[in-house]
Amino acid sequence: MERTHEQVLKAMRENLGEGLPQAIPLLAEKAPGLLLEHGRSWSYAMPEKGALDEGTRTLILLGIALATGSESCVRAMSHRAKRLGIPKEALLETLKIARQAQANAVLGHATPLLEVL
Repeated sequence: MERTHEQVLKAMRENLGEGLPQAIPLLAEKAPGLLLEHGRSWSYAMPEKGALDEGTRTLILLGIALATGSESCVRAMSHRAKRLGIPKEALLETLKIARQAQANAVLGHATPLLEVL
């Protein structure tokens, strides 16, 4: 059964609580079809019965959001993690991993510089 954009918005509000990005209700109002597509993409990437548990998927998404600088996604996944009861230590470890991923990227991009030194 196909969901409506109102149902998608309601599910996102329940899922993310205070972390719901401001763009989402605006999207529901201005481009409901795009919100539906975003909801389908979420369900595809974050299936209820996937190989990874909900907490692990949330931490992965949080780490990617941290590494890519998506403040609204960091806020959303932080609230989701809190709702799921993910411990502070796991959140801090995710931050450390994201930081290391960024450091690795900088070193990887430095190859041309290092070659001329």
